[in-house]
Amino acid sequence: MPLNDVGRNAALTGGLGNAVTHIGVHDLTDPGTGTNFTGMEATGGSPAYARVAPGWAAAASGLRSNSGALAWEVPAGTYGFFTLHNALTGNTNNYLGYIPFGGATPVKGFGTANAADVTANTVSSSAHGLSNTDRLMVFNVFSESLPAGLVEGTIYFVVGAATDTFQVALTSGGAAVDITGVGELFFHRVVPETFASQGQITAAAGALVLDATGV
Repeated sequence: MPLNDVGRNAALTGGLGNAVTHIGVHDLTDPGTGTNFTGMEATGGSPAYARVAPGWAAAASGLRSNSGALAWEVPAGTYGFFTLHNALTGNTNNYLGYIPFGGATPVKGFGTANAADVTANTVSSSAHGLSNTDRLMVFNVFSESLPAGLVEGTIYFVVGAATDTFQVALTSGGAAVDITGVGELFFHRVVPETFASQGQITAAAGALVLDATGV
């Protein structure tokens, strides 16, 4: 069910944008897309961790982002995802999805694997902006099939990066994953943050984006 920008903006304004009332911070485990998240949300610390209530700017071009800067107090640990909720606490039927940490400049886009890519174990994506050792996740596009051999929710490392193609590995600098079938994907770079002691995770205004361009 492809939507145009008017439809995407309406979905973000009347639906998801209003439903997401609080944003949490998650460890480097894929939170998943089930009714409840998997892995661990930050907890404890001094000052104590708590989910943060965002404000949302108006939707435009199928995107809607936070209207002001946000900050979370977190204890020591490694974190990789913002989780979206419609409640201040809990993990029972209030989880709506997640946004990977993207660093100062999020890198995301669409990619394909055609017959030549299958042979070379590459993903084709024009001027993708990824570099070797970057971490990323891949997602389905319009419910199409991912290239066989790739698994949604797995955090991969980029290897063999060229201007318009890249490969992925399960370890940094490791062997490229064997891609065995054609497909399409959406990718998002993941930039974890690690704290040896109490710290603060921040998101500038416009950094957290509800993205409906894939629907």
